[in-house]
Amino acid sequence: MKRRHVIERISTTGKLKFRILAPTLGDVPDSLLKTSVDARTHSKLIFDIQLLRGNVYREYGPIASQLLPDGRHFQSLDDTSWHVVLENENGRILGCSRYRPVTGGFEQLGASHSALASSRKYGPLLRNAVERQIAHARNRNVQYGEAGMWALRPEVRCSTAAVNVALMTFVLAEKLGGGLGITTATTRHHSSSILRRLGGRRLGDLPAYYEPKYGCVIEILHFSMSNLHPQYGNRLERLKQEVEDIEVVCASLGTKRRRSQFEQPLYETGVYAHSRVPQPIHYSHLVSRM
Repeated sequence: MKRRHVIERISTTGKLKFRILAPTLGDVPDSLLKTSVDARTHSKLIFDIQLLRGNVYREYGPIASQLLPDGRHFQSLDDTSWHVVLENENGRILGCSRYRPVTGGFEQLGASHSALASSRKYGPLLRNAVERQIAHARNRNVQYGEAGMWALRPEVRCSTAAVNVALMTFVLAEKLGGGLGITTATTRHHSSSILRRLGGRRLGDLPAYYEPKYGCVIEILHFSMSNLHPQYGNRLERLKQEVEDIEVVCASLGTKRRRSQFEQPLYETGVYAHSRVPQPIHYSHLVSRM
């Protein structure tokens, strides 16, 4: 069932193109016009995203042992989250990211399950820093969100395409009424340093920390559209224009939400049936993997 005919041309970056996955049609703001409800395509893309993440995360020993038999990195949160997908001209997914609006408090975040959150010294500091950020977002009448699951094939790591995936995630967050958020990023493949160059900042005085679940060093960063480095301003504006022509694929109709106080952006007023596996892998705080 389609709300509007979806044009064949999807927004391009060179020979690459973006698509966005939405949980339901009811979650999609009116400003995203090229929207369709297609459960099969949505399921296929979620399946392919999980395969990509599984291929990328194999180098992280503890996670590799937890992948599904078909190699996917499965999380039940995928079905209720937004996803940014970067494809080549043949439809092969090269990179992806995930975004979730935060409607609750600290416990809703993946970072609340991190090794840092379990620290007697830094756990309370992390909680307080996040709760201050959430309160600040609400005082500014913007939505707080969690970005994550940044996975990229080796050929696009540390590239313009990799930066565009991150920037498009920020653009999507703004479209959904966001302006502030959090992400956890590995230091491997320069993931955290790329996000910091874009404008991500270390949350409070919290240090980078070793996460034994992944066998790597993690940084918790907060992001704000107002902190984006001026170097990327022109590219961000171009992506803001492109997002309105990007195909948005929804899993179901859902129910149209009542407009909340956070929905005004800060600067804008068959073969895939088994992809829903009942035993998710709870690694929601693993996000940036380049």
